[in-house]
Amino acid sequence: MSTTTKHYDIVIVGAALVGASAAVALAKQGFTVALVDRKFPIVELTNDDWDSRIYAISPGNTDWLKSLGVWQRMNTERITPIAEMQIWGDANAEALNFNAEDVFADNLGYILESRALQQALWDELQTLDVDVMIGAEGASVALHEQEATLQLADDMQLKAKLMIAADGGNSWVRARAGLSQQKIIYEHVGVVANFEVELPHQHIARQWFLDEGILAWLPLAGNRISMVFSTKHSQNLMALSPSELADHVAQAGGNALGKMHRITPAVAFPLVKQNASAMIANRLALLGDSAHQVHPMAGQGVNLGFRDVVGLAQVLAERNPLADIGDRFVLRRYERARKADVLAMQALTHGLYGAFDSKQALVRSLRNWGLGLPNQHPILKRALMKQALI
Repeated sequence: MSTTTKHYDIVIVGAALVGASAAVALAKQGFTVALVDRKFPIVELTNDDWDSRIYAISPGNTDWLKSLGVWQRMNTERITPIAEMQIWGDANAEALNFNAEDVFADNLGYILESRALQQALWDELQTLDVDVMIGAEGASVALHEQEATLQLADDMQLKAKLMIAADGGNSWVRARAGLSQQKIIYEHVGVVANFEVELPHQHIARQWFLDEGILAWLPLAGNRISMVFSTKHSQNLMALSPSELADHVAQAGGNALGKMHRITPAVAFPLVKQNASAMIANRLALLGDSAHQVHPMAGQGVNLGFRDVVGLAQVLAERNPLADIGDRFVLRRYERARKADVLAMQALTHGLYGAFDSKQALVRSLRNWGLGLPNQHPILKRALMKQALI
């Protein structure tokens, strides 16, 4: 069989949220783009069903998705603004309150379903001249000085000035590029499920640091919430019946929203902190989970990935027009621009995980003092909130 070769400016491997958003953003900058994935990234659900994969999108990323024409494609009735965040340490500790009004913002972000955002990105892609190749199995990657080549299993060859790895935490492209990773697998496992609740959530995101783990309730449209429970006791939770799980989760949150009823099956997933040894290689840039993963307690994983796309698009837009987009000096600017943001978020989530997983009395009292501190210092609180709004 003869090999067919196609040439592009950019080949993106991985068509989930980060890869698809990169395809939209870079195609709109005028680059010729191919988007490749071995599987279709959209979960098929009926309109009445709720996706168990829920994301909190920061206001900064919301504005960016609007600028791409993606946000407007989603059903606003299934998007929920966060007006306030309440965070508790131990049971008797004072809650740390973050309110959008404190920083003169409309909200602190939006809660939405993964598949809704993925579908909106997909719909926008259809209006652009992007070669989307789903079901394409990669065979090999070659990163040379002059070009990057993705060899597909069906003997098609894709050549580009720049290849982008957006194929997740277990990135196939990253491994083929010879980049290693530092990985910490947390003892905690994440358990997610959606619930109908008795009392109005008032658009408040609630989080508790408990002996059992870290519990978060995120407001969904109507009287519904999405639960994320980061815990060492995931097997116990997964073994509960729907009504037992609902009662357990309601009780763990101090029955703040009254009775609860589970509306999506509980799903468990491993929690990791991971860094690739570099975010770039010869004619290669890593985006999202292929470059870094964080504990989901701050809901920042996909936000970091989107900021990677924004950072790369900006570097490519601001380069000397004669500079090659895959040039190592151009890509180094992207890596440098992203490092501080990623490391700061990893330090925050990893540090909080360590502090709240500790059973030492001194650590417990210090963490509760730390949570209460911003309430007494409005300037500190505003600074923390401004960081979260990016």
